[in-house]
Amino acid sequence: MKNKNKTKNKTDIVKKIVSAAQQYKSNMVGYTFLYVFEGKYIEVVYRVKDFMHLTGVDSELSAGAFFKDAIRNKLRIGQISFTKRHPYDLAKRKCSQLNNLQQITNSPVFILEDLLSKNFRFMFGITDLNFTICLSHDIDPLTQSKKSELYIPRSLRVEDSFHRISDAYEVQFIFKKPNNSSLYEEITYQDNRSSYRDLPQEVLSKINVQKLFEININVT
Repeated sequence: MKNKNKTKNKTDIVKKIVSAAQQYKSNMVGYTFLYVFEGKYIEVVYRVKDFMHLTGVDSELSAGAFFKDAIRNKLRIGQISFTKRHPYDLAKRKCSQLNNLQQITNSPVFILEDLLSKNFRFMFGITDLNFTICLSHDIDPLTQSKKSELYIPRSLRVEDSFHRISDAYEVQFIFKKPNNSSLYEEITYQDNRSSYRDLPQEVLSKINVQKLFEININVT
């Protein structure tokens, strides 16, 4: 009975991973998102190789192979495992929120600043109050330098993270663009109390203002 329950539990987690991976590929991979809050902004890219870590499971597959099998519905229970570092209970909690990942790209969210974990300090986090995506720059392991100014997801937390931060901000705008585009030409979320007049000049230079707001404004 114990082995039967274990198999069922792993099967349920794999189903959640497969469903979430397909949504992640359709709605998040290949795009960059610009979050604007309190006169500040960050740009976030959601990559294929970051997905596996968000699930909380362990696997001998590479991150790319794991994602490829998941989106093709070929991920099997024998390809995931749980360890002291990746315990079952935590993976179960994380996977319960995986299908909600897209909400942090098109819904009201908070930006958390200086998010502390037991072993790491994340520069920012994004939360919808049910879960938090922890962000940091992509760092070259050899030079320890930033590869770009973009932020990437490092961890998914299913907990109240507000007691672990230095400050929190309501997001005013979320913009979206394909990774190969120079300007943002889509708004996925706008707080109804916010106007384009609230946008910092640096943000205005990154978006197609005329198209998004149908106005004639001089952007330098």
